[in-house]
Amino acid sequence: MAKALKMIFQLDGSKTVTCSLADPKDDLTKAAVEGVMQDMITKKALVVKGVSPTAIKEAVIMSTDKTPLV
Repeated sequence: MAKALKMIFQLDGSKTVTCSLADPKDDLTKAAVEGVMQDMITKKALVVKGVSPTAIKEAVIMSTDKTPLV
């Protein structure tokens, strides 16, 4: 099973941008992830078409299964 951390940031209006990281640590906490996300917003580390995120929308860990076709 593959896992990925999805950090979803709010841009202006209803637009969002997602930053994904593969294989996140098992002991991640919401506080730790949101702290990094807030730091990214403050330092304008992420820019999409000239626009920087303004807020944190959510952070989730997504799990997916791969089933080969036979």
